[in-house]
Amino acid sequence: MTGNFAYQKKRVEKLRELMDENRIDAFLVPTGPNFFYFTGFETESHERLTLMFITMDDQFILAPKLMEEQLHLHSWVEDVRPWTDEQNPHKMARDYLEKGNASLVAIDGLLPYFHYAPLFHNSSSKEILGDSYTMALRMVKDREELENISTAVRKSEEALKLTLDFVSDGVTEKAVAGKLQENFEKKGLDMPAFGSIVAAGENSSVPHHTPSDRKIARYEPIIIDFGGRYGGYASDTTRTFYIDRAKPDMEEIYEIDREAQETTIEALNPETTYADADRIAREVISRKGYGANFIHRLGHGLGISVHEDPYLVPDNKELMKENSVFTIEPGIYLPGRGGVRIEDTVYFQNGKCRPFNSFPKSINYI
Repeated sequence: MTGNFAYQKKRVEKLRELMDENRIDAFLVPTGPNFFYFTGFETESHERLTLMFITMDDQFILAPKLMEEQLHLHSWVEDVRPWTDEQNPHKMARDYLEKGNASLVAIDGLLPYFHYAPLFHNSSSKEILGDSYTMALRMVKDREELENISTAVRKSEEALKLTLDFVSDGVTEKAVAGKLQENFEKKGLDMPAFGSIVAAGENSSVPHHTPSDRKIARYEPIIIDFGGRYGGYASDTTRTFYIDRAKPDMEEIYEIDREAQETTIEALNPETTYADADRIAREVISRKGYGANFIHRLGHGLGISVHEDPYLVPDNKELMKENSVFTIEPGIYLPGRGGVRIEDTVYFQNGKCRPFNSFPKSINYI
């Protein structure tokens, strides 16, 4: 086993507190974001059943034999119970629950149905979805998580700066996205957090445009939405650029969008909700006549997953949580003409919203 995994152990203890409060006897965590969150080991099990069992006084991992050594090397959980192809892992899991008299079992929502169905066939346990408990924990980042996200943001911004030297009249969107990925590697990021969006001209009015062979031209908006992954954690940033200068209509919506983004960051405090954040940005854009052109939520939580709680939507009345991490990314999109989006990854701490980003938000000319 490498490292002491102190943060992962604390996360399991916090989950146990929630289990105790809700009389949950066992919590089952398949491979995926929560498995990494609790064990420190990022892996896939494909079709093979791999489960972390968390009870009030124990934890162990049921895993295929071929993963046993990896789990001992890369996680802190000492009790690894391997199964071979001659065994039935679903029956083994069910037997463990019955032996432990687990009446109420919480299940991570990423457990595939093809595992869930045989695991709980004729089971005496009652099952509930456990995602509300894990997401409540994951929404509040610890120091290790904040440091990893900060590094991911910094390195991805450094990669963007290198990439901008490549952006010029006549270069394709795909080429820019490819160069950005190369520069992620140069800057020591583990991998991209998601497929980079490079959208030029009229394509920039499509928020989730896929980079194409369209060539970039002078004076038109170029949206670059990018993020890298470091230590298992993601960053997510968007900036809008222009070669030489912007056309007047695009310059106008850029400044409105920037005002909405910066006003929201400044306004957030312990008495504001995630819904308030969305409302504040939307009001700025609506007052300037472009409310109908802001066509998505203001932002989303970010951490192990690129999209996770909290979501900055009109019905999220939850007050800002200390050390929650999320994006603030208003956008204005004029169909067939172009668009603007400015996005920071931020965290809420000591009563204020604090961006991880340092890349300038004044109108960006290449």
